[in-house]
Amino acid sequence: MSTDRGGPPSAVELAALLGEALPPAASVRDPQTDLVAAVRRLVDATVATAADDEACAEVAGAVRALAERLEAEVLDLPRLVRHPGGRLENLSQAGSGRLNPRAAPIEFAPYDPPPGGAVTPVEVTATCVLGASAGGSPGRAHGGVVAALLDEVLGVAVTAAGASGLTVALDVRFRAAVPLGAPLDLRARCTTAAGRTSTATGELLVGGAVAAEATAVFVRSRPGRIDRDPPVS
Repeated sequence: MSTDRGGPPSAVELAALLGEALPPAASVRDPQTDLVAAVRRLVDATVATAADDEACAEVAGAVRALAERLEAEVLDLPRLVRHPGGRLENLSQAGSGRLNPRAAPIEFAPYDPPPGGAVTPVEVTATCVLGASAGGSPGRAHGGVVAALLDEVLGVAVTAAGASGLTVALDVRFRAAVPLGAPLDLRARCTTAAGRTSTATGELLVGGAVAAEATAVFVRSRPGRIDRDPPVS
């Protein structure tokens, strides 16, 4: 993955350009997050349903009508907000975006970026419960979903430490099955940061036991694109 790409700016770069015009995190309203939760529930129900053809056809028509209603008013993406402590949040990204129903419902424990641009490693923790739409083998989460969870929490750990960057390498080791419908604990920390490169390690735990672990390498954009990458989750 090239970090010196052309094309549209990244979320971090866009946030730097917007500056004070970036909306606050408090601008996210309950009806928006309620919609996301309802759509996630619909997706899981669609995967698991045993409804007959008539019911499926009726629901499909209703869903198409609802989609058309939402498509009548759309925004440019990404959807970015800033938290009081300075943390940048990308609401629309597929890793853990709160307004993206395709994203896993990861809930991070609060954290703030380090002051003055210093790199200060901290451990980031989060929880998640995966539904039927994340399935792989019967009753288990798909390995790609598990990898995505770890990629997300490792990336957040790097940005929480004040390093930031794009994932250029991800190594995942699966130790045990990751069940659907069960509470999952995620933890990660930035382990090194030198120049434009940083690394992180993390684990996914089920009932206190490590079910998967990962290491990742992140690289920041070259100097000059932006002054500093603020933390993004």
